[in-house]
Amino acid sequence: MKKITLLGLSAALMFAGVSSQAQAVRDRNVIPVAVNLNQVLRMSIYDGGNIEFVFNTIDDYRDGLSGDAAGAANDATSAGFYQSSFTISSSTEWDLMYGAENATFIGVDDGTTPNTLALDNVGLQIVANGAHTLATGEIISAPTTLGTVVADLDLYPQEFLGWDNTGASNAGDEADNDFTIQWRCGTAEGDMNAVSLIEQTGVDPDRYVVNVLFELQISDN
Repeated sequence: MKKITLLGLSAALMFAGVSSQAQAVRDRNVIPVAVNLNQVLRMSIYDGGNIEFVFNTIDDYRDGLSGDAAGAANDATSAGFYQSSFTISSSTEWDLMYGAENATFIGVDDGTTPNTLALDNVGLQIVANGAHTLATGEIISAPTTLGTVVADLDLYPQEFLGWDNTGASNAGDEADNDFTIQWRCGTAEGDMNAVSLIEQTGVDPDRYVVNVLFELQISDN
């Protein structure tokens, strides 16, 4: 019995020695992870990409033509002809610049010396259709005083819509930033020419045109 006990003790000491000399095994690998935020900045005009006011009656000349059905005294049924709708998708805060490419409308049909028409005979108002509203701290519109005033058409560049850096971001998708411009001509509203077309001197029958530029950019506020 003593011999068996000694053998058992020797085996126990041998295993204890092996355990005391063992070391933990570890292996390390690395997987790089990066986040690449590319700038998204896009404006899409989905309706009213071409606006043409056609004056056919004395009432047209006296009252003007309007894209606002409630304010179109002479022809409310045609108000939809004078509207432009667009969306903005942006991953960061944005400003929208706008303005006429030339200092006046240029006549294209009558004579070799083009007739001209003052830009302020045309006006525009903005309506927000999306989740982002026209309000200080979200989306501002200085020319239209947050959509409450009809602004006259000005020479490019002017800030039409933007962010004032005082509140919620105006970044978002089409559901957030959806707008309608209600154009006017000859209505003498807001900042527009206060004299109706029929009372202005030097306004000759012609087809007057100008390109109105819109440029979306990252907000500088």
